[in-house]
Amino acid sequence: MARSTPPSQPAVAGDPGDPQDLDDAAFVVDRGPLPPDDAAVPPRGSGSSAVSADDLDALTRAAAARRPGHGSGTGEDARPAVQVNDPSKVSRVDTGQLEAVPEAGGRFSSWRARRRAARVEDLDGGAGDLGPEEGEQRDGARSTVVPFPPSPARRRRRTRLLTAALSLLVLLVLLVAVFFSPLFATRTIDVQGATLTNPQAVQDALAGYQGVPMTRISPQDVTASLGDVAQVKSVDVSFHPPHTISVQLHERVGVAVVEDGAGVVLVDSEGKPLSTVPKAQRPDVPLIAGGRGVLSTQKFQDISDVLAALPADVLSRLEGAVAPSGSAVELTFKDGKKVRWGDAGDSELKAQVVAALVNSRKVDGATLIDVSAPLHPVVT
Repeated sequence: MARSTPPSQPAVAGDPGDPQDLDDAAFVVDRGPLPPDDAAVPPRGSGSSAVSADDLDALTRAAAARRPGHGSGTGEDARPAVQVNDPSKVSRVDTGQLEAVPEAGGRFSSWRARRRAARVEDLDGGAGDLGPEEGEQRDGARSTVVPFPPSPARRRRRTRLLTAALSLLVLLVLLVAVFFSPLFATRTIDVQGATLTNPQAVQDALAGYQGVPMTRISPQDVTASLGDVAQVKSVDVSFHPPHTISVQLHERVGVAVVEDGAGVVLVDSEGKPLSTVPKAQRPDVPLIAGGRGVLSTQKFQDISDVLAALPADVLSRLEGAVAPSGSAVELTFKDGKKVRWGDAGDSELKAQVVAALVNSRKVDGATLIDVSAPLHPVVT
């Protein structure tokens, strides 16, 4: 196989197809004794035309050394020699058809070139402190290691992680500001609807919430705090940031009083004591005989159901109520009339009959109204 000058190297002097030029280029075929200068490179076989690669390189160097002007590095003699086995296998190369390899373009290639140059500068800056072997490793790294930019997915993941961390930090700051700072601390408790209830008692019951952030107070907490206030049946709690809590009281309604020593106790329909006042200051409600002991009995519950069924104008005329035998209830008006109610059954109908009779002139002078059978009332 023939070896010819690569396209990037200058051609041998003369026409490559000229045999004389080929001889000048040290055309050698192993057919006889070698020149004395090449005696160190023996032929591989007498009469054989095969030449090994090592022998071919040695012969090329020897032929180049015999050329006039060898080693001068100038002129046509400085061009490298070409050794072939057969002149007919040498082809002319038209250098006008050769094209330069275009340089790589694009933003990535430019970026890579800049990064490689910067890395080379960094490595050159520290090369003085390295030994020969480490310097060779650095040189290899400069020619083979190319750092790549992070992928878009990695950048997006890093951005999401950073955003999540910042969001958690902001949330933590807000939680601390809302739940533990004095930003929403309670400073005012507004109590409304206190008629039977002492407003100061309500303030005292809710004093523990002063200075506490409203975000840490629930309506259930306020209701539970007022559970010991007897007059309060229920409450409505509303928050008015940044510092005010409004409490609307729904008080129990006193329907009767019971005797308690020198005074009387106002009770609601459930027998809950609301307040104690002297007899001279008795509220305008009927007196239930039996004292405090009757509050926990069925008699009180029956009387309470009857009182709850009466209209307000009739209830205000009552002097007292009693259950003398079992569930039979009797009412006494302030003018002395009595009403025999009977049991608590049909209380709504009985209340309508009583209201109609006491508001008419037909009962004037009567002392007893019997509505135990409401469809057939008896007035005597």
